[in-house]
Amino acid sequence: MTGKVTISEKLMEKKMLPVQDSIYIRAGARMIQTRLIVKADLPGHFNVSPDLSKALHLKPGRKLQLRFDKEEGYLHIGPTIGILTNALPRRDNDAAPNSSLAEIMYLSRIAKTMAAQVFIFTPHCINWDKLTTRGYLYKPTSDNLGIWESAIYPLPDVVYDRIPSRSSEARVLIKNTKERLMNLPFLKYFNPSFLNKWQVYKLLCMNEELLPYLPETMVLNRENLEKMLPKYQQLFIKPANGSLGRGIIIINRHNHNKISYTVYSRVKHHGSADSPTDFLKRTNFLRQKKAYIVQQGINLAKYHDSAFDLRIIYQKDHTGNWMISKKFVRVAARGSSISNLSRGGRAEKSKKVLTHILHRNKSLIEEKNNEIKLLCETVACTLEKNCRKLFGELGLDIGIDNNGKLWLIEVNSKPRKTTVTESSQRIMHNTFKRPLEYAAYLAGFNNTT
Repeated sequence: MTGKVTISEKLMEKKMLPVQDSIYIRAGARMIQTRLIVKADLPGHFNVSPDLSKALHLKPGRKLQLRFDKEEGYLHIGPTIGILTNALPRRDNDAAPNSSLAEIMYLSRIAKTMAAQVFIFTPHCINWDKLTTRGYLYKPTSDNLGIWESAIYPLPDVVYDRIPSRSSEARVLIKNTKERLMNLPFLKYFNPSFLNKWQVYKLLCMNEELLPYLPETMVLNRENLEKMLPKYQQLFIKPANGSLGRGIIIINRHNHNKISYTVYSRVKHHGSADSPTDFLKRTNFLRQKKAYIVQQGINLAKYHDSAFDLRIIYQKDHTGNWMISKKFVRVAARGSSISNLSRGGRAEKSKKVLTHILHRNKSLIEEKNNEIKLLCETVACTLEKNCRKLFGELGLDIGIDNNGKLWLIEVNSKPRKTTVTESSQRIMHNTFKRPLEYAAYLAGFNNTT
């Protein structure tokens, strides 16, 4: 038995905690038996003795919460939240505002404002024998510089997966670490992997309500390309495991079935082919042996002669309910059909663009926004149910065609978020904070301030 936990009578009654001499207390993966002391009046309602705090790897000065697990009969102090990534930046200038490393640094700032124990960790940090990990928090030392401070923490209640790339995710160490973490008895894990476009399409097709919103999609091969070409004037050829608009090929069909195409690689270049077989041969250098899909092209509405789509950051809140955290329009560069910001697109306010294309019709704008909200909820719930994975946030790309019809173009489980914005600082801040609030909810705690 180690140390003691002292609790006020008022908190004992509120938590419906039975009077007893000792009790088990858990912090993350650490479970320790301790003495239970009850006091009539106690500032802060509970405290943990220094030796118990040390054994649980609790950090001094950190505001935490206490809950009683009635089914298992133990106290739970926390929440303890781990943000898993593949590496920490070595220098401050490694972290451009739109980089995954800048996201990690910003999450670290938010962590310090919460009634929780939050840290950043990597697979190399974990001590499996002791069920602990070295965790990091970023401490600014000036406007542009800072240091990473480390400490030993228990393995967390909840892991928020921020592995930044598919190549990192494919490494054996990271795959094994994720599997071992997911098998721990108390641990919950969300946003566990990037999504495969073909798998997502098949999962969403299982819900008939979504079928009108899904562009026809097939695995890319000669037979499927021959089926799709006569049906659509334009086709999008996408890597099934691609991100950020990389490796996309856009096909335009002309008279006499001549195929012209544009490849969006490191540099954009154009080509033509006489047949599906010829096209596949000419683009093999780009596709190599990677899995690709062929997707129906949509005749999207234009904003000032440029193609655009809506990017929705869709997240769960502190009660576990889905909500739109951020909604903006990505406008493609003039002459381009790809709106990704990394491919030269620019961000515009959704209200401004919808007002323009819907001719200031307030009732129509409201109707379209409600439809977008319902579509997001249906997609998120369908995906989570059918793939049997837990998600706390998704990025949804939604197109609007010339008839005002909505199309779900893509779903991303690791939406990139920037740490600088020309719009609302509050909205930007909340898109980073909500996954941590959801993590606290998953851990059994609902108060994060």
